[in-house]
Amino acid sequence: MNNHHSPKRGIHLGFLVAVTLSFALGGCGQKEPPAGGPAGGESSKKIVEIRAKGSDTMIQLATAWAEAYRKVKPNVFVNANGGGTGTGFAALQNNSTDICNASREIKKEESEKVKSVTGKEVKEFVVAYDALAVYTHPSNPIKEISIPELTEIWAEGGNVTKWEQINPAFAGKLTLFGRQNNSGTYDYFREHICGKTADKKQREFRGGISEMNGSSEVVENVGKTPTGLGYSGMGYKTPGVNWLKVSKAKDEPAIEPGADAARSGKYPIARKLYLYTAGEPTGELKDFIEWILSPEGQKIVTKEGFVSPN
Repeated sequence: MNNHHSPKRGIHLGFLVAVTLSFALGGCGQKEPPAGGPAGGESSKKIVEIRAKGSDTMIQLATAWAEAYRKVKPNVFVNANGGGTGTGFAALQNNSTDICNASREIKKEESEKVKSVTGKEVKEFVVAYDALAVYTHPSNPIKEISIPELTEIWAEGGNVTKWEQINPAFAGKLTLFGRQNNSGTYDYFREHICGKTADKKQREFRGGISEMNGSSEVVENVGKTPTGLGYSGMGYKTPGVNWLKVSKAKDEPAIEPGADAARSGKYPIARKLYLYTAGEPTGELKDFIEWILSPEGQKIVTKEGFVSPN
């Protein structure tokens, strides 16, 4: 499986800018085709825009779907934007997106808000799995880590601040890189790594973590920082970083991030990735989601470093 997609991300962003500049935001619907539009019979078809917003983890996947779908239906333009899962749910609530890309499950209060505003029940589609990798600098000789050790590193009140507390093979103060607090990746990692307090409340992240706006930024910064440690989706791995095998406990075997390990649940930091819509999708929106779930759309999931649920 090839997880090295940094060059392609630039192409995706170029496409995103082109689409965003060409079409003003509006509801999923028909627009007049631009002059000199698609050749042949397609030039007479109405242009349809589908708005997708949300998870930064999924932006490279969402833009890859958008590019590929242009070739399937040249009159359908998918306007894919990031901003974080929470931003996507807010957009679904105020009807400024047709699809929310989400790296976590929708919360009950978010679902109820969508229904109260739109009058429609939220529909959920599981489109991929992702393994959250724990990234280190290539000069770091440490190869594995346990969930309890990660908890002591990342959680408020944790007692691990230096690499030598994990393994004497490497020394130096830990430099932590994470995501911003409107990110589904932030929420997932906090819930599964920071854990609960003695009175069953969610433990928060410790202070001093550099919060990045995007998943690729986490990886880039770890690659520049010899004492760095960061979390991000496994699809963001580049030659400039290593990732650690992760074990559920110190005395258990450590598992490397990967497709089979994520799908089977053996890798301890794996999660589902979702699409959400307000109400049952119809028309071109329905066709697009069905295409994403088809073998053709799922090939792109694998190509972009994620895991097909099939």
